[in-house]
Parts: sequence; structure tokens; C-alpha cells
Amino acid sequence: MAQKERGNQLRRILKLLQLFQHSRSGMTIPELCREMEVTRRTLYRDLELIEEAGYRFEKRGGGGGEAKKWSFPEGLRKSLDKPYNEQELLSLYFCMNLLQPLRGTPLRNGLESVLSKIEATFTDREREYFGDLLFTHLAKIPGLKNYKKHAETVSTLSQACLGRKKVQVAYLAGTNEKGKSYLFHPYCMAYYGGELYTIGFSEKRESIRTLRVDRFHSIRILEEDFERPDQFDPEDYIGRSFGMYSEGDLTPVRIEFQEEAARVIREKEWHPTQRLEQKGKKTILHMEVQGLPEVARWVLYHSPNAKVLAPPSLKEMVADFAAKTANRHVKKIAR
Repeated sequence: MAQKERGNQLRRILKLLQLFQHSRSGMTIPELCREMEVTRRTLYRDLELIEEAGYRFEKRGGGGGEAKKWSFPEGLRKSLDKPYNEQELLSLYFCMNLLQPLRGTPLRNGLESVLSKIEATFTDREREYFGDLLFTHLAKIPGLKNYKKHAETVSTLSQACLGRKKVQVAYLAGTNEKGKSYLFHPYCMAYYGGELYTIGFSEKRESIRTLRVDRFHSIRILEEDFERPDQFDPEDYIGRSFGMYSEGDLTPVRIEFQEEAARVIREKEWHPTQRLEQKGKKTILHMEVQGLPEVARWVLYHSPNAKVLAPPSLKEMVADFAAKTANRHVKKIAR
């Protein structure tokens, strides 16, 4: 068969699949010939190839001078109409629950829009079956933050990331209530621990910084483009940090956990570089990370069952945090 004829046949078969996919009552051979503008012989050859590919036809009616109607079985037609399965739907609904803090923002609204389009294709039986799907796999997010009031900021940052446009921002850092104003190049957005962040280049600091979206006092997208460095890998950048902040040097860390906390430590991957060492009933966690303040706060969360072995700077940081915390509590008790 010549290449041109094979191309024509492929186009005909694709058109036939679309006709059967959207036809509820089916079509007769004469109707198909007129629609496809082919002879009966060509049509039957195309239908035979479709059957060889694994599709099945139903032929209904006929008799009394009427031609039989060809159609796909109901289940096959529905599966072509709806290119998704139950597990995929479950994943989408579960993501809806995970994105509770982002209600009212483009990130959650986009998923809601997709699901509403899918739900519009449900039959009554499917609607009843899938009606409780959203409530079969739940997500409880502590310290839930409402990002709806930051929807405009989220939208602007998303556009700037995709379009690689600079933004003029006023960012609330420390106790400054008005925000520090500077130009920022948003490389990407990231969600971690119930917080939404943007990572990019700060012209003020002349370095890559991680900023919390809810701390933007104002933001304005500019016409000026920025170039994201070819060597910048967002996943690698985030992966080096213990939490979200990758400032500082990569530092080898060793933390010893008593038996009471050791099981929890063994059950999770806390960092991509982690290595666990068992010493009797104690577990020693080895890793190489950036952002020691986040590690120090995490160690205190596991106190008194966690002890920093290295580096000395992290030991001092944990001791300083613990002393300040104890001092404040002692003063309150004394009063």
C-alpha cells in the first residue's frame, strides 16, 4: 500500500472512531458511506481494521427493509468518552483535600475547574457512586492558613514565573510592617509544611532567596524579562535544605536519638542525604544540609530525646534556643 493511501486510511479510521464515539443510536452502512464519502468496499475494509485493533461493534435493528445500525457497545463508548479511571479520579479528589489552604487561589481553582468538567460527564449512576469520593480519603492540615486573601499575589507570581517577568515587591521581613521594596525574579513556587513560597533572585540581596507568599505587602509585575540561570535546578535547591531555606553552606550534621524517638526517625526520610546508624537502642542520623536554624528547631521538637553530636555551631544554636525558651517559662512561673 502506497504511503499516501496509508495516510488516507489512517485519517478515515480516526474519523470513524470519532463518529462511533459520539453516536448514541449508531449509524447504518449507507449513512457511514455518505459521511465518509467512500464506497461500501472501502468502508468494510476500514471497519475490519478497527475490529482487528480490538474494538467491538453492536449491530441493531434491520429487517422490514431497514438497514442495521452499527455502534460501539455502551461501556466501550463511555470509556472512550471518559479517558480516566476510578484511581485517577481518586487522586484528583485527594489532591483537592491536600490543597485546602489554597482555596480561592488559581492553584486550587484550576483543579476545581477540571473536576467540575469531569463531573459534568457523569451519568446519574456514576454521580451517586462517586458522590462520596471526596470524603473517603481525607487530609488534616494543622495550622491551616487561608490563602484566599493572597489570591492576587499567587496569580501574579504564577504569571511572572511562567513568563519570566521581573516583579516589584514590598516584602514584610522581621518587624517591618510596611515591607522592604525591591526587584525580584521569581524562578518557581513551592508548597511545604502548609506554607506557599516563591524562590528567586533578589536584586537587593544579589542572591537567590526564599520568600513566603503571605508576607508580600504588595507586588506588581513588570514588562522587563529576567533570565533564569541554566544551572539552577529548583528540586536540587530545595533538596539541599532541611526545610525550605537553603541559605548558608552545606554542613554535615549528626544527631543522636534515644529509644523513645528512634522509631519515628527510622520510619521517615528526613533528607535525601540521610544515613541512619544504629548504636544499641539509639539511632544516629547523618545528613548534609543547608539551613541549620530549621534543624535546630526540629531537634528541640524531639527534645529531650535528641542530642546534637555535630557540628558545634548547631549544638550552640540548640542550646541557645532551649535556654531562651526555658528562661521565658521560668519567668512566667515565678510571677
